[in-house]
This record gives sequence, structure tokens and C-alpha cells, in this order.
Amino acid sequence: MNVPDLYRLLKAHGVEDVLRHFPVRYESLLPCGNVQAPKDHERFVLRGYPFQVKSVTARGTSIVRFRIKSDVSNLPALLCNQAFYLPKLYKGQELLFVMSYSEARKAYLVLSIHDSESYFAQTGIRPVYSLPKGISQSYFSSYLRKILMPGGEADDVASPLPGRLVEKYRLMKEKDAFRAVHFPRTDEELRRGLRVFKYEEALSYAVRSLMLRKKAEGRKKSVSLPIDHRKINAKIKSLPYHLTHDQVVAIREIVLDMEGSKVMYRLLQGDVGTGKTIVSLLALYANALRHRQGVLMAPTFELASQHYRNALSFFQETGLSVAFLASGVALSAKERREILRRLREGEVSVLVATHAALSEKIQFQDLGLAIIDEQQLFGVRQRDQLLQKGDSDLLMVTATPIPRTLSQVVNSDIDVSTLEQYPFGKRNVKTKVIRSTDPILHQAIAKCLAVGRQIFVVAPKIEGEEGRASAEAIHREMDERYPGECQLLHGRIKKDEQKEIYRRFLSGEKKILVATTIVEVGIDVSKAALLVVYDANCFGLSSLHQLRGRIGRSGDFALALLVYDGFDKDSQDKLDFLSRCDDGFRISEYDLSMRGAGSYSGERQSGQSELQVCNFVKDFKIFFAAKEDAAEILRNAEEEENARYLRLLPKEETNLI
Repeated sequence: MNVPDLYRLLKAHGVEDVLRHFPVRYESLLPCGNVQAPKDHERFVLRGYPFQVKSVTARGTSIVRFRIKSDVSNLPALLCNQAFYLPKLYKGQELLFVMSYSEARKAYLVLSIHDSESYFAQTGIRPVYSLPKGISQSYFSSYLRKILMPGGEADDVASPLPGRLVEKYRLMKEKDAFRAVHFPRTDEELRRGLRVFKYEEALSYAVRSLMLRKKAEGRKKSVSLPIDHRKINAKIKSLPYHLTHDQVVAIREIVLDMEGSKVMYRLLQGDVGTGKTIVSLLALYANALRHRQGVLMAPTFELASQHYRNALSFFQETGLSVAFLASGVALSAKERREILRRLREGEVSVLVATHAALSEKIQFQDLGLAIIDEQQLFGVRQRDQLLQKGDSDLLMVTATPIPRTLSQVVNSDIDVSTLEQYPFGKRNVKTKVIRSTDPILHQAIAKCLAVGRQIFVVAPKIEGEEGRASAEAIHREMDERYPGECQLLHGRIKKDEQKEIYRRFLSGEKKILVATTIVEVGIDVSKAALLVVYDANCFGLSSLHQLRGRIGRSGDFALALLVYDGFDKDSQDKLDFLSRCDDGFRISEYDLSMRGAGSYSGERQSGQSELQVCNFVKDFKIFFAAKEDAAEILRNAEEEENARYLRLLPKEETNLI
């Protein structure tokens, strides 16, 4: 490894990019744990000497067995696929071992090994980085130490913040903060260093939020058209069920926005089962009452297909035309041209589509309302692409709801309508965390098959990957055990074939569907009573909760089994939390506290946050302070310090204005 390769792999353009590759976590290296009475999965840190080292390789797995001698113990230890530690073990010197006790193996599983006299062993705080393949933790740490030395390249780094804000919050100097974050000597020094970068990230986020809000509020409608509220009320009364109070309030907020002079920029959020779809359809109906076209866009073919069926039923007696477009749908060129013509000439009132709606070929005569379902799977730029197609209001919908107070920070650029009540009551779904060897797994499958209920089996990957379950491997195993009952579904399968797989599952012709997260949204099978998620630790809590929403939709008892064979305490705690909680708001808040919220620009997904050190939940007060400071900066953008700060923001952020 050399420095040019380091920069290339990190995609770094300068020394500050390297310095801002912050640790993902900090590992305590302070001795802990009672080795005389170990508990399963308990973490231990111990100083000792390795001896009786034996290394073998079996079925592609490297296993090193040895013992650790300390002042108080003589312990059996195990290293799996970490043969690179062998040179340290053979030296026979005192080392620092980070371990987890395994009751099943009656041994201590070694997670990491450190020289007892190393800097991090002495301070007791070790930064842990997420690094591209090819960059070791030790090399990266040594390079950081070099550039942070007096006279090193980091001497020239300066704070991007206006000086008055550095003084207002008594923040550390930029280089000192970098040193405190990468080489902390004490917990207090680390806290002070992180505080600098948390505030920088929170202020940047707050500035972008206000820029987007300003952009949204600056969008004026060419004409504001009234909507006949009596017809909306009549449509609501004609429904075969009563709406909740939350649904009625949300519809009122949406309709009033649509009648206003500014373009609507609103988020509709609610847990699985709170009735977001009917609110969306009523919004499309209200839009049609002002004689304008609407589009409902969904991230997957399955969800879009489901919305299309619901829309056909909902608009059946209104005389309004509903069309469907999705890439991969078997339409002749003539049929597709006809749909595009009818859209251009205003003959189609409602279009339901996937990403196909963003195509330049799709033109509306008068688009008045764009609805994006599962909006967290789309980005700001994609929203803007829809808005460019007409003088259109925008309604975003998400089943990943955030508590109201937290939403004031996370969603501060948009108006929010929230559904908390359940029209048909909460589902009766029990969740259990199990190991793959637990007999309950196949007992539950056999029981479902015996009573004619359907089963979802989900894996994080399509193909095999070391240490990860794959949909293809699980499907082979399930198909062998339950012949004639299994199907495999993932995104690489052609859309027409996906449609047929879904039909067979929906009809009950096939009882077991092995899939990737393609089934997270849009698969509505009322008889599905069992969900099995392999390597459940690889998913965010909100994704797991969404997957759990695929079962128990008939109101009958259903079971979700989260399979986890690892020993990581944080992963186990996360899954245990989900097994106890079915409140989407609490789950989203927990998920945000652990994972972040995804990229603000929509370029990153699956919970990977552009916020590297700041967290919406844990650093809530910092965000609120940053909101006030951001407003002041934008009010006085011409002042020298403020102008300098805004110039230093990445171009893609300032282009949002």
C-alpha cells in the first residue's frame, strides 16, 4: 500500500478528505469481564500470553486454537478466519485480547488482538474505521498519525465555520479536533473533538434544509383552482369502511395545500397498516376534480402493480381513466405509443408507474399532482424530475414514520401529515430472534404448509458470499426439503416472469417465496402467515419492520423469525428490540439513532448516512441549535464570514438553491 493508492481507494482529493474519513465506532480496550463466570456472548478484554497455538484449515475456514495465560486465568481461545494474527501469537509476548465468550464452543472467540504497549492499548480507546478492501486499519492509522504530527500536512486545515460560531460554542481548533477524534487520549477529549464535527455536519444539513424549503416555497402555481369539497366528502362516505381521524385530517391538509397558490411539498407518513394508500387515492381524486392529471410513482414493479389494481377499483365508478407504465411490462410498441399519446392529450387522468414515470418520453398535458410512494427510496433530484413535468403539487409517502419532534429536524424542509391510528387494528404478529439451527424454523414452515398458509423467506443477497446467506442457496435447500412448493424471486428476473411468480404465490399455487428485499414493499398476500429473514443483522430495523408488514394481513396470527448466527452484541440488541416492539415510530427512531437517515441528496440509500458523526436522535439539541444558526447565515448571506461558509459548501449542495 502506498499513499496514491490510499487516496484512490478512499476517493480522496486532498488531505482533508482523508482526515474526514472518521471512525465508525470506538472500541474500549480497557480490561473488563469476569473470566471466572463468563456469560454467553459477553465481551471480555484481557491481557495475557498466548501458548499451545494450533492452526488448521477446514472447508476453506482458517481456525486457530490456543490458550491465554494471565495472572488470574488460563483460557481456551479461538480465532476464525484471522490467520494474520498468527505471527503475533507465535512471538509469545504479552498481548491485549478482545473476546466474546461462546457457551456452545466453551471457548472465547477472539475478535481482535493488540500489542499491549501500543498507543490505543495504553489509552484504552481504539478507533475502528470502515475501509475499502486493500487498506488495513493499521496502515490507515499510521498515515493519519504522520499527517497530524507537528509540521505535517494537517497544519493547514482550517474550520469552514464562521469564526463567531467557533467562539459561540467554544469549539476546538480544527487540527486539534481531528487529532482528538483519530487519536483520543481520554473520553472527554474524544467528546470535545466529535462535538466540532457534529456541529459542522448539523449546520450543513440545516443550511441545505432551508435552501430546499426556500426552493419549494418559491414555486408558485400559474393558476389556483378550487376543489369541490362536497364531492370529496361524498366519495369518502361511499367507501365500505370509515376513515380514521388522522386520515381525515391528512386529506384536509393535502386538499388545502392543493388549493393554495404555492406548489404543495408535503410528506404523508404512517406505519404499515395506517391507510396511506386510500389517502393517496383521495388526493388523486381531488386533483381530478380540478380537471388536472395525476401520477403515482412507486419504487418497485410489485408495488406499482398493486397500486394500479387499487386505483382501477377506486376510480371504477368515476369515469376517470387510469393507465399503467413500468419498464419490463409486456406492451407492444403500438400500445405504449397509445398510452403516451393519451397522456399528452389529457385523456388519462391518473398514471401509475415505476421509475418509468421519469422518462423524458412521458409528457402530460397538465400534470397537477405527483405522488411518490416509499419516498425514502427516491432522491431530491428524482423528485425534481417529476416536478419539471408540469405545474405540479408533490406528495411524498413513507411507511418509515418519524416521531413529530424528531421530524422537525429530519423533515424540516417539507410539511408533514402523520397517520398514527389503525383503521382495522394492529396485526397479530409475533417476532422471535433465532439461530439457523433452531428447530422452530422448519416446524413453523411445516405447520404453515399443513394449513395452506404462505411463507416469505428473505435473504440479503442473490448469490453466495462468504459469511452471508444467499437467496439462491436457500431456495435450493428449501426446494429440496419442500419439493413443488418453492419459488425464487429477485430483481434480475425478467418482469414478466416476476409477474407470473407473484401470481402463483398470490393464488396459493406455490406456498413458499424465497426472495431478496424486492418483497419489502408491494407484495400483498392476505394468507401469508410466516416470515423468515436470514442474516437479519444485515438489514436496518425499518426494513425488517416493512418486511414484517408482509404477513398477518388477514388479521390472523402470524410469526416472523429473524435468523442471526453471529455474536455481535449490538446486532443482537437491535434484533431483540424489534422482537419486543411493533411501533413503527419507535422503530424508526431507534433505527435513526443507530444508522443515520440516508443521503439528503438521495444518492445513497439503505440507511447509509452522509452524516458521519452526527446523529438525529442522539444529537437532537445540536441540530436545533444549528437550525437557528443556519437561518441567520442565510438571512445575512452577503456578510463576509457567511459568504465564505456558503462558498465552501460542496457545489451539489449549494446548487439546491
